[in-house]
Amino acid sequence: MSHDLMMQRGYAQAEAAADSAPGVSSGGSPGSPAQLMMRGFTGNQILVLHDGQYFGPTTMINRPQNSFNLESVQVLKGPSSVLYGQGAVGGTVDMRTRNPTFDAPHANALMSYGSFNTWNAGIGGSVPITQTLALRTDFSRTSSDGFVKGADPHSDDFTTTLLWKPTSKFTARLSMDYLTDRLSTYYGTPLVDLSQTGGRVGGLLSSSKGLGITRASLWRYYNVRDGKAGSVNATPTLHLDWRVNSHVLFHNSSYFIYSKRRWNNAESLTYLNSPGSTDAAGNAIAPGRIGRDRFYVYQNQHQVGDTLHAQFDFSIFGMKNRFVLGGDAYYLRFIRNRGFPSADYADSVSLASPESTQLGSFAGEYPFMKSPTTMVQAGLFLEDVLTIRDNLRLVGGFRYDWLSLDRQNYTQAGQFNAATSFKGHYNPDNFRIGPVFDITKNISVHGVYTTGEDPPGSNLFLVNRGQFTRLSHSRQGEIGVKASLWDGRFTTTLALYDIRRTRMLVATGPDTVATAGVQKSRGVEWQGDLTLNRHWSLSGNVAYTYSRYGSFHPSASVDASGNQVPDVPAVTANLWAIWSRVGDLPLDLGAGMRYVSARKGDYANTLSLKDYALVNVFAGWHAYKNITVYGRIDNIGNKHFIQWADTSYPSEVMLGAPRSFSISAQADF
Repeated sequence: MSHDLMMQRGYAQAEAAADSAPGVSSGGSPGSPAQLMMRGFTGNQILVLHDGQYFGPTTMINRPQNSFNLESVQVLKGPSSVLYGQGAVGGTVDMRTRNPTFDAPHANALMSYGSFNTWNAGIGGSVPITQTLALRTDFSRTSSDGFVKGADPHSDDFTTTLLWKPTSKFTARLSMDYLTDRLSTYYGTPLVDLSQTGGRVGGLLSSSKGLGITRASLWRYYNVRDGKAGSVNATPTLHLDWRVNSHVLFHNSSYFIYSKRRWNNAESLTYLNSPGSTDAAGNAIAPGRIGRDRFYVYQNQHQVGDTLHAQFDFSIFGMKNRFVLGGDAYYLRFIRNRGFPSADYADSVSLASPESTQLGSFAGEYPFMKSPTTMVQAGLFLEDVLTIRDNLRLVGGFRYDWLSLDRQNYTQAGQFNAATSFKGHYNPDNFRIGPVFDITKNISVHGVYTTGEDPPGSNLFLVNRGQFTRLSHSRQGEIGVKASLWDGRFTTTLALYDIRRTRMLVATGPDTVATAGVQKSRGVEWQGDLTLNRHWSLSGNVAYTYSRYGSFHPSASVDASGNQVPDVPAVTANLWAIWSRVGDLPLDLGAGMRYVSARKGDYANTLSLKDYALVNVFAGWHAYKNITVYGRIDNIGNKHFIQWADTSYPSEVMLGAPRSFSISAQADF
């Protein structure tokens, strides 16, 4: 997904762009933002890279990324565990920042305003300083009241890159990404007992327990008014490329990460349908009110890493061969402080008109519990592409890692908790192998078999002694075809896959995990892009996913063995049609449709989230040379739907955005 296409379709953040790929969906809550689902897996099973670099577990490091600063969002399925190591079972998303160029200076600007007082703005440019030195800088800001008023998300993203190219064979690229943000503090809408409340909103969900969403609670904000969900992130990187000759290439990437993240909110929202509950002050909570907790988490992350690889092109018995040998290593220090009141419910608010209250102070919250974690990893990897014939290639890869983990826990009294702390040393190894066969110069087929071993998937920084003793193991098989027809005007891909993963960790609460013995996933993905003529283009994809647990008991009372994996739709589909230069006027018209089938919302599969289809439309007027004005309507049918159900918060669900309007101006000089 290129920068220009993201701007044309109005994708303000990278997650929306990733959603347009076959079988990808996104969601999450403020505690685990910008989560992606691919091939039946989510969370840390999906690897998120920045300029090809791994920065840590996805649920820990991922934040909503402003698309203005990005050159592209790339989605890789299949064998990425060999390339990048841990956490790549479902797939990989690589967010590529914009690089400077050595041609004439140029600049870009964006200004957008829309529903819910939503602003998006960006300005950037590239300038050649000398014949060998060029600079690019981009700054973007997004802010909104939120479609649930009070959520107030905003972010500021500053990226800059200095490119030095003293010769045609050597390039050095020094970059800095500085991001500050406040996530939406909308944690969800509570599920209520419809037999007591009535007023059910249809088309959202069904529940074997009689739960649902009432009209009285639709678009209500149940968090405290001074909730916190912010972060500061600074990531300098250095990339070096040296082309020794036509046969040898070296690449090195070094980086440092500093991140500070803060949450303090009323996260859990529980509808109380009977008397007997009290708040932290000892006051009785009347039936029909929403009991709220308090939960704060303070994170500090420092990480330094380096990746070096060499690429060699040579012949073996007259056959062309490309061999890549490399290694990577990182040191990560992660400190997590957290706390919550002793009482089950800190306070309560009305279902229909939640009172605007502050965080407050409650017994048991402080002093905090501290959990410092240290991870040291080193890996060796190799890739080989052997051209057996002009139309047949054999692709293989292998990776071996050394991973050291030291997880420490301290009580509120500051004493070391040996019962829950642990150390471990692990040596995962992964490989892949498969052929690529060109049926014609425009049609190719491929097959690949991949294995993977890595930490078991959920947030590793929640794990205590006894919950993580062995590495998770996965294996994946895939076959596919890719074709370019009609002089390149029609391109299409088709892939079928089968994945099995064992010894997975999954989150069952804000501060707890459980082990799922097996998760199985198989499916098919299709993508097609058609350019009919200079005016009309069509793009579409559809994916089917079958994802189930094997042996899995998330709690003593729930047996999820054989159940559908939560938040995984069986079918997703996207369709875009663009009519450019309508009637040879400087006018573009476009429409997009996205369909997501029904999903389960909990491990027990008692909660079903209804399917939904959203339609977005836009018109673009090329007002003057390189200035384009866009008008957009998203979710034009104002469809009410549930985007995500966070299994860590089983008493609430995340609503999707209603219909919204925006107008924007984009300029390129």
